[in-house]
Amino acid sequence: MKNRETEELINIGKIGSSVGLRGEVRVTLYAQDSGNLKEGKVLLLKHAGKKTASDEEAGTELKCTGVRRQKDRPVIRLEGITDRNAADELRGMEIYIHEEQLEELPEGEHYVRNLVGSRVIDLASGTEIGHLNDVIQNTAQSILDVETPEGKQVLIPAVDAFLRRIDEESGIIEVELIPGFLE
Repeated sequence: MKNRETEELINIGKIGSSVGLRGEVRVTLYAQDSGNLKEGKVLLLKHAGKKTASDEEAGTELKCTGVRRQKDRPVIRLEGITDRNAADELRGMEIYIHEEQLEELPEGEHYVRNLVGSRVIDLASGTEIGHLNDVIQNTAQSILDVETPEGKQVLIPAVDAFLRRIDEESGIIEVELIPGFLE
């Protein structure tokens, strides 16, 4: 079992602008809403790139005391942040949670972090295309970013027409590509 000091931190989003006068802030989440940002969670806030004397990233743990949505974006209230000036000082901070706080996902959904490095295999040809580098999620549909053994990048839409099966346990993603897709 990991202890809190060695446990991995997961970056779930970034603090945006303040909202109103009572200390609420907008949040940009890096993944679709998975329930990882909710009331009662302890969030670790860090300024990107700032280091302490021991070269550890400086950070502040604050409890989330409220979450609401405004124009399809989360707005949160943090313990001890009670006015606009305090909220403005948080702008641009990255939001992390401890690995143990990750919410369980519904059947068939996966955290990208658990899929990176998986072998991507084309069922049509029976060949390995390469390894998953990332999943690009800021488009109309998610896209698998695959690196071939030759170092080329292949982008595969993560839609039912191509994506057949994800076996997270064995680290294999099966796709079925149309003829000429890789050429």
